[in-house]
Amino acid sequence: AVTEEELKTYVDEAHTGGEIDENESELIRSSIEFDDLYVSDILTPRVDVEAVEKYWKLADIEKVFKKTSFSRLPVYIGDIDHIVGVIHYQDFEDIRKRGLKSLRTILKPVPMISPDTKISKLLRILQKSKTHLAVVVDEFGGTEGIVTLEDIIEELVGEIWDEHDEIVENVRKLGENNYDINCAMDLDEFFDMFDITDETDSSTLNGWVMEHLGRIPDIGDKFSAHGLETVSYTHLR
Repeated sequence: AVTEEELKTYVDEAHTGGEIDENESELIRSSIEFDDLYVSDILTPRVDVEAVEKYWKLADIEKVFKKTSFSRLPVYIGDIDHIVGVIHYQDFEDIRKRGLKSLRTILKPVPMISPDTKISKLLRILQKSKTHLAVVVDEFGGTEGIVTLEDIIEELVGEIWDEHDEIVENVRKLGENNYDINCAMDLDEFFDMFDITDETDSSTLNGWVMEHLGRIPDIGDKFSAHGLETVSYTHLR
């Protein structure tokens, strides 16, 4: 049998030899690595999840749809740790036109999965449940985040942009050795940029900052690490 490393070497050689182009090479590499990824690698963390309360007024739910431009929104009862389903914008508009006041008829169930689920298994779960979204639940039953079919597809073909997506600039240079950095930035990318090696369980700059401070930072909080001085000037969401 051919090992994963041997297959990657073959892809590199085929690319170098001109047998496949850059896009084909990247797609094959993504496919090879696809089954090694877990839901925890691609989820949207709970602090970034946009969701609505089941018993909100429809006008308030409409505002969230308009603000986010999302086609689907998770629905919870009480708080985001109790997600009970998902609604689609087209279905939502339909009940509004019909004068209905409740989400009951359009609320669709969503799978609940653990963060250590492989994304190849998640894909089968989404296909079987005929839904595009799953809720990632931690060991205590709380919501750790959500993951969508689009997240999975992007692992194979790269970032998917549409006309509603806001392009986020993770790093903006303000001056000599002075940077404005988005704390949602991938931590490996941040470490590579500043040549940092550190033992951490965090996957984003947000988490790394909170590890050092021991809490969510307030505006003006500072700490130094690996020759860098960080200053928080906005609240984390």
